[in-house]
Amino acid sequence: LSILATDYIYGDFSSLGVIGLGKYGLAIVEIVSQLRKGIKINIFTPSQQRMEKALAIFRSEGIDVSPKDSIKKICEESEVITTITKAKDPFLKLEYVNHKRIHINAMGSNIPEKIEIFPEVIKASNLIVVEELEQSLKESGELVIAKKMGMLDMSKITL
Repeated sequence: LSILATDYIYGDFSSLGVIGLGKYGLAIVEIVSQLRKGIKINIFTPSQQRMEKALAIFRSEGIDVSPKDSIKKICEESEVITTITKAKDPFLKLEYVNHKRIHINAMGSNIPEKIEIFPEVIKASNLIVVEELEQSLKESGELVIAKKMGMLDMSKITL
């Protein structure tokens, strides 16, 4: 779904950065590699063990990925960034994404206590797309904190 949304909102892209290599992060890489032949896929996880496991899986499936050693590197080398983690503290900073046009699929925050993106990124966003407005305002940690801090412009949100 995130890839379809990205195509519709952002348009054509040639590089994807995936932050988080749990089962859903692995699935995103596998699906993108099938849907977009030749796309550059950058990956990051802070866990060396998880990175090694992911690389072994991708090699066995013939999927070419480029592991990165930092979130900043993912942002520098990717047009589209997908975050899919269990983070309780934000890690995606405005300074990482403010240098060029970037599309972010923030998928890991599904309860108010989970947050991947700093509120400044939400504030600087041109467009925020959610599946369901009321639910997102209650459950998306990024939106909850940005709203509390006065950094959420409701006019930028669309379904």
